[in-house]
Amino acid sequence: MLLGGCCAPLILAAPTTAAFTGLSTESRTNEFGITVISLYANFDEKDDQLISVSGTPLAPLSISVIDGTFYQHAFGSDRAPIDAMLPGFPSLAYDTFVTIGVELFGPTGQSEDLSFTLPTWPGFGPSSLMTVSSGWVALPGSAQAFPFNPDFAAGDGRTLIAQLATLDGSGFEGSMLIQSMSGGLPGITYASFTHVVPTPGTLMLLGLAGLAIRRRRR
Repeated sequence: MLLGGCCAPLILAAPTTAAFTGLSTESRTNEFGITVISLYANFDEKDDQLISVSGTPLAPLSISVIDGTFYQHAFGSDRAPIDAMLPGFPSLAYDTFVTIGVELFGPTGQSEDLSFTLPTWPGFGPSSLMTVSSGWVALPGSAQAFPFNPDFAAGDGRTLIAQLATLDGSGFEGSMLIQSMSGGLPGITYASFTHVVPTPGTLMLLGLAGLAIRRRRR
């Protein structure tokens, strides 16, 4: 749980076959000392589509840094970074942003068919993104909406929905509505995640525990 995060989906809509299976996180390393995770929505059917990530008054969208603030590059935005800017600003690759399937935008990256829903898009604050009336959506049928499309996904049903970064936080947590389609039927799920970054002391304890286990086996 410490290393990989933990996620708990809660089904809100029963009449659906949508195969959203939950959220997952993955750490990304870099040379700038920025703590970065990729946040994925996971699916298990080839024809599944991820439509939107959003919040409502009954099911708010909330993403926060634990004990810190988001890293937000001066030349970044709430969308995936532009590939042409990375040679001059390499740390832009580790900016905080939301997406559906697109990790890098531009000719050498990917095309983007993403819009923010109305009435307002709040954007990332210093340490949180919160909304009860907005979100981000891929246009129906767009290539980036398909979790098994190798141009926009890892081919294993994971679709990137956010990259979260911090220089001073100890982790990330959040909850949101995931709207999807499977077998031609709509589905909506309220899901949450927590990803805690191990401290150096925790990593040392884990290493000592592993050493003790190896000694016992011998």
